Amino acid sequence: MLSLVIFIVTVALIVTRVLEESLAALIGAILILLLGLIPFDKAFSYYVDWNIILILIGMWTIASLLTHAGLPRFLITKTLQYVSTYRNVIFLLAFLAGIISMFVDNVLVVLLFVPTVISLAKALNINPLPSALLITLSANFMGTALLLGDLPPQMLHGIAGAEFLDFIFMQGKISSFPILLISFILTLILASRLLVKENKNIRPLIDLIMNKNKEVNWKLMKVALAFFIVTIILMSLRKELSIILSQYFKVYTPEYELKLGVIAIFVAITAILTIKILTKLGKIQAPSFREIIEGIEWSVVLFYTSLFIVVGALEHQGVIASIANYLRGELISRGLSAGCSILYWVSGALSGFVEHDAYILTMLYALKSLHMERALINPWPYYWSLLWSSTLGSNLTAAGAPAIYVAIVLLRREGLKVMPKSVLRVTLTYTLISLSITYIIAYLLWFT
Repeated sequence: MLSLVIFIVTVALIVTRVLEESLAALIGAILILLLGLIPFDKAFSYYVDWNIILILIGMWTIASLLTHAGLPRFLITKTLQYVSTYRNVIFLLAFLAGIISMFVDNVLVVLLFVPTVISLAKALNINPLPSALLITLSANFMGTALLLGDLPPQMLHGIAGAEFLDFIFMQGKISSFPILLISFILTLILASRLLVKENKNIRPLIDLIMNKNKEVNWKLMKVALAFFIVTIILMSLRKELSIILSQYFKVYTPEYELKLGVIAIFVAITAILTIKILTKLGKIQAPSFREIIEGIEWSVVLFYTSLFIVVGALEHQGVIASIANYLRGELISRGLSAGCSILYWVSGALSGFVEHDAYILTMLYALKSLHMERALINPWPYYWSLLWSSTLGSNLTAAGAPAIYVAIVLLRREGLKVMPKSVLRVTLTYTLISLSITYIIAYLLWFT
C-alpha cells in the first residue's frame, strides 16, 4: 500500500506540475529507497533499465548533431518552397513533425517547429493556436511507430523483447509503423480540414518567416546523417550481430544479447570522436563537446531513471501481480476481441489524464506477468493495444502529453491568450479521430 501511495502521489505531482517532472519523480524514488521498499542495489541493477537510458542518450546525441547542422530549418524551408497556402503548409509541417518524431523526442520537434508556425500565423493575422497544436499532436502521434522515437516502444523492447523490425512486421501481420502511418495520414487529412479553416496565400511572407542568415552546415549534416543511418541499420540487425559476436568472442550462452543501448551509445561516441577529429583537421565546423551534450535532455534521463525505481517498487511489493490478477478476470476471460477493445479504450481515456509513460510501464509488466503465468498465450495484441491507445490518448491534455504543455508555453511567450476550452476543442477532436481510425485498423488486423 505504501509503494502504491508513493506511486499515485508521484504521478499526481507530475500531472499537476506542482513540481517539475524530474524533481517529482526523483522525490518519489528517494522515498522508495529511504523506506526500503526496494533494496538499494536491486533498484539500480534490476529495476532501472539502463538499456533504455543508453538508447535515449545515444539517440539524443545524434539528434543534437543534426539540430546543430540545421536539419529542421532545412526541412521547413523545403516545405515552404512546394506549397503556397497556409493550410497546406500546416499539413506538411504536421506530417513532417510526425515523421521526425519517430527518431527524436517529440518535445524537441515542438521546440523546432512551433515557433515558426506562430510567426507565420501572426504575420497572416491568423490565430496560431489550432495550427501550433495540430503540429504538436502530430509530433506526439508517431513516437510509437518505431523503436527509436518515444520511450514506450523502448520499454516494449526492454520488457517484452520487441526488435526493430517487429515494429514493421511480425506474426505474419503489419504492425506499429504501417498501422500508425496509415492512421496518421487519415487523421491529419480530417483534422486539418476541421481545425485549420484559413487557407491564405503565404508566398509573399516566406522570406519574412525564414531567417536566411542561419545557413545549413552541410558538411556536419552529411556526417551526422551517416551516423544516424548506421545506427538504424545496426539496430535492425541486432539479433544477427548478437550471434556473430557470440561466435567471435566465444560467449557460452544460447545467444549473446547485444543491447540496443550499447549500439546507440557506441555510435554516438564514435560520431563525436569522428567530428572532433574532422574539426581538428579543419574539414568541418562543428559544435563543441559541451554544446553537443547540452542538446541532451538530462532532466528527462533523471525523470525516467527515477520513474523506473518508483514503478519497480510496485513490482517488488506485489502490486503488479495484483493488477495482473485483476486483468485475468476482466480482460482475458472476455476473449481477445473484447479484452483488447476494453484495454484500448480504457487506456486511451486514462492516458489523457495520467502520465502515460508511467501507466504504460506498469501495464507492460502486468501483461508480461500474465504471459509468464501462461494465462496470456499471445500477449502481442494486448501489448500493441496498450501502446497505441496510450500514446494517442495522451494527446487529450497537457497532463498526458508534455509536448502540449511546451506548445502552450511557446504560445504564451508570444503574448497569446490560451484558454483551456480552446485547447480542449483541438485536442479532443484530434484524439477522438486518431483513436477511432487506429482502433478500426487494429481491430481488423490484431484484435480478431
